[in-house]
Amino acid sequence: MGVTYYPIDETAAKRAHDANSYFDYKPGYATERYRSCVDDAVKLAEEQKQMVDPMYHEKIDGLLDAYAQRLAENWNERYRIDARVPSILVAGGSNFPVRKKEKQNAARDRNMAEWKEIQKSLDKIRGVGRGGISADDPEAVRKLQEKLSRLKQEQESMKAVNAYYKKNKTLEGCPGLTWEQIERLKAAMSRSWRKDPKPYESYVLSNNNAVIRQTAMRIEELTRVAETEFVGWEFQGGGAEINRTGNRLQLRFDEKPDADVRAELKSYGFRWAPSVGAWQRQLNEDVFHVADKINAIRPLSGEQPSELQVKRRAEPAVSEATAFTSEWKLYVIADLMTWSTNAEQRSPLERFSSFEEARARFDELRGEPYNSEATPPNPEGRPYARLTLGVESGDGMSAADILQVREGQNYLVDDFTRMERLRNDHEAMELLSRIAREIGFDRVKGYVRTESGYEPAPDIPFEEWDNPWFESNTAGRVASIYYDLVCEADPQFAAEHPDRAKEISLLVYEMQYWGVGRIALNLAKIKDMDGLDDAVRNRLSRVIRELTEYKDRVGPLPGRAKVKNPHRLER
Repeated sequence: MGVTYYPIDETAAKRAHDANSYFDYKPGYATERYRSCVDDAVKLAEEQKQMVDPMYHEKIDGLLDAYAQRLAENWNERYRIDARVPSILVAGGSNFPVRKKEKQNAARDRNMAEWKEIQKSLDKIRGVGRGGISADDPEAVRKLQEKLSRLKQEQESMKAVNAYYKKNKTLEGCPGLTWEQIERLKAAMSRSWRKDPKPYESYVLSNNNAVIRQTAMRIEELTRVAETEFVGWEFQGGGAEINRTGNRLQLRFDEKPDADVRAELKSYGFRWAPSVGAWQRQLNEDVFHVADKINAIRPLSGEQPSELQVKRRAEPAVSEATAFTSEWKLYVIADLMTWSTNAEQRSPLERFSSFEEARARFDELRGEPYNSEATPPNPEGRPYARLTLGVESGDGMSAADILQVREGQNYLVDDFTRMERLRNDHEAMELLSRIAREIGFDRVKGYVRTESGYEPAPDIPFEEWDNPWFESNTAGRVASIYYDLVCEADPQFAAEHPDRAKEISLLVYEMQYWGVGRIALNLAKIKDMDGLDDAVRNRLSRVIRELTEYKDRVGPLPGRAKVKNPHRLER
């Protein structure tokens, strides 16, 4: 391959040598040393090309050229630094410029640090084609499609070899296998502890099939991101911009953010890029949900960054005349902590077309030990979320985590309460209700809306959570629905009893069967009121059915005293 050798300043190299040595400088010595280093890098690049797909050769050449250029610049700067002040052994101690020497040594340290960074280019050359395919690569989708095709071919080939072996009880003459491959498979089978070993065991096929699914999902994700029109926003003291060319979400501040803001940005994966003068992170759908958590970059509109994206995508498809509905599907992430900590091996997002499939996958992973182990606190001071279950609209425009496992407990994620499209969709709420019934939540720690924005709410048992959103048969939902319906039927009640919902929740939680029975009777009385709106009457009927189911579920508890003052729950 052709390589460009960049010029070395021989004059500066001679001056640096004369300022630090008693010996004569050999003309061309600096250029000779430089070319020797570049030649070593060329040899490394050629060896790497022999081991990887030809599609990576151009990238290797680019890294090699950048290495040669940066190394020449670094060495020329080093010669200029070394020539500034002669060595004390050459100049002598009389009137030696100590301060200048200190500045020279500091410049040498900076130059050496830069040289070490340049040497990392060699590690990059060694890694080309041997790791994953970066989303920053403009050819990522094409490369992933080629990888997917190769994996599928390997899967079919392994299945065919197993079928041949099962039929013939030997690998001799197996189509598509070389003699070396046959011997390697026979040796592996001879070392197996299994009673009836196969050329390719089930776990090998399963693992390869999992990689096929993950690769297909990455193709789908990258294609969707490429076709999505993301939107930036203004925040107090700056703005967020979408850089499609660099594949980054970039945050630009009018003034340097304070230390706390910088620390928060770093904790959420944003990095300062001096070359563009911005804090940035890779552009994908996840980055906007991360941005939701950083108060310093909250949009001036008061919306969440993720809500802006949903709104932007939904605007062309929604009008007052033609509203649309969506089919909600489920996804599972085996370990969300790999996303939060930017782990090198990130758990894939697995999508499922039915609740049954998603639940089966969730149940399969739920018992894994990592879901119960203690984790260091995340930037919010909470245990990291591990196994995660979420919902996504059929058009891909709306998605939200619903259930996150934290140190062995199922936490409800209440992000849906801040997403109008999700919380107002009956189908989505039915799905949440089914998750609550068939999988179950243990706790919830959400956010409450205040005048200054969303603030963290206490971490409480799900049983006590004020839940007017979906059917869940819990004390908190019973109290919330009861309170809201009573207030709607009698607006004066809200003004007179602003804190009654919490009181009702506590009573229902403590009295269970008896307390719920009393509430059901009260709601039946309200339902018979004259002049009640039909919508309210229908809601009352549905809630009474919920209460009946709740009573049937908890049942009367032996020895449980009835409510001493039943009027406490009445209007």
